[in-house]
Amino acid sequence: MSVKYYTHFIAQSEGAIEYNEYRGVVELLGQSGHVDGDRDIARMLARSFDLEETDIQVLQWDHLH
Repeated sequence: MSVKYYTHFIAQSEGAIEYNEYRGVVELLGQSGHVDGDRDIARMLARSFDLEETDIQVLQWDHLH
């Protein structure tokens, strides 16, 4: 099962001068339909980008139906 979200977030690894800003639809495979706030979505995005949860700043997200 997959769940789709519209996301807008900034990714910056610790100590980096520059950051990357992303926005668009992400599909999370094997996830239940429940996300419990910004930190939960940041944790999932961080795993996908091989970053720490604290490296992700979520600006906006919404579950797509």
